[in-house]
Amino acid sequence: MQTIISDMKHPTRDLPLTILQRMSAGFDAVFNGYEHSAVVVAVSGGSDSLALLLLTKDYLEKHFPTCQLIAVTVDHQLRAESADEAQAVAALCKQLGISHQILCWSGDKPSSGLASAARNARYDLLMQAAQQAQAFIILTGHTADDQVETYLMRREREGALTGLVGEGRGLAAMAGQTLLHNQVMLCRPLLSVWREELRDLLRVKNIGWVDDPSNDNQAYERPRIRQQAKMMDRLALLAAAQLAGVQRRADNQRVAALLSNETGAMRLQAGDSLFLPSGWSAQDDAIAPLALSYLLTAIGGQVFLAAIQDCASLNDWLAEPLPAGKQRKTLHHCIIEKSRQGITIWRERRNLPAIPLQKGEHVLWDGRYEIRNDGTEPVTIAALSEKQLLAYLRAQGFERGGGDHKVFDRTALLSAPAMFRDGDVIGLPALSDLVPQAPFVIVKRTLACFDRVLSGYDFAVAASVKALLTMPFNHNYR
Repeated sequence: MQTIISDMKHPTRDLPLTILQRMSAGFDAVFNGYEHSAVVVAVSGGSDSLALLLLTKDYLEKHFPTCQLIAVTVDHQLRAESADEAQAVAALCKQLGISHQILCWSGDKPSSGLASAARNARYDLLMQAAQQAQAFIILTGHTADDQVETYLMRREREGALTGLVGEGRGLAAMAGQTLLHNQVMLCRPLLSVWREELRDLLRVKNIGWVDDPSNDNQAYERPRIRQQAKMMDRLALLAAAQLAGVQRRADNQRVAALLSNETGAMRLQAGDSLFLPSGWSAQDDAIAPLALSYLLTAIGGQVFLAAIQDCASLNDWLAEPLPAGKQRKTLHHCIIEKSRQGITIWRERRNLPAIPLQKGEHVLWDGRYEIRNDGTEPVTIAALSEKQLLAYLRAQGFERGGGDHKVFDRTALLSAPAMFRDGDVIGLPALSDLVPQAPFVIVKRTLACFDRVLSGYDFAVAASVKALLTMPFNHNYR
């Protein structure tokens, strides 16, 4: 990689004003006048990330001169050249006076889903670097080109839309901000800037870049889409993605408003069963399928949302008059029960893991609980059988074994995690408000759909769902 630099101090000086304005607007949206102590920039050696590095350096020097800039290169160790490319970035950073780290994705690589696994590994390594530097922001060089490609890829997958609210939410493509593990904000300030504009910046400064050969490999989806996009109206496609982003945010605001207005009537019961009053969606029935999708996904411990069409059918069923007794349906790993008293949703008792935990080990159980063994002896985390649950409840003084909506839902407790030691039940965290639990097993409720990667489009709905499930949420870093 060529690293001759003609002007280190003002890398954007020779660019047209309109381009500079768009670039600056992206950074303004990230920082919003707030000075951070440190910022991490992901730099691969490609044109986009190198230009991002120069632009970030220039922006910080002008607006936040005390903010530490840290460049991080992730070597995925997938190509023989990757180590040399990382060292070339290190050499450039040394000339620029920028702190630089190389982090490696070591170990065996999956035979399928490599791109997704590499992305997750990259984000995890970048987050580790940010936490070490006490930085809350990671910047990446995603461009308008990437946004158009992502839009086209998702449009192909969406297929025909039926007009239901919440359909096509993936067409919003990448959000300007994404929260990682509830801790670090990944920001994309260049989503309105085209790759060729960034390369012009590098050409002006006589800086070379690396072209990853996999970017032209037509065996992969994104390179194929990239070729198609060259023959299309990219400005119109970018505008369509931006409009989809506005719509997704607006839909989520409606879900948040519906759930917030019903929070007093809705309630989480022990065992993570959620009670909804009859007629809960009357305020905005059109948004109810999307709201149900979020609720089922959270209660069921799933990563991806339940299909909107399935949730629309479920919502129609919930609205049908109930002659007497109770009726049940299953969807998205949940049981949905309706009665004249209301609607109850809980995780169905299927595919629940039994996981041994040695001293100091931790696990994500069923996508719903983070559990750590701080004790000196091994424990096993598993669901109770009905016989074990009845025995545990009797031992704790619950004569009738529960079933009262005002206390807990016994059926839902059968899909909750329990702690075993030497075959004996030593705790049932779902009843922690009612029964003392083993203090050496640390249990934290989590949402697989929000807590690893949370799109900025979804902040409002994540806050409302977490409030409903009595979970803390704070994404405001300003």
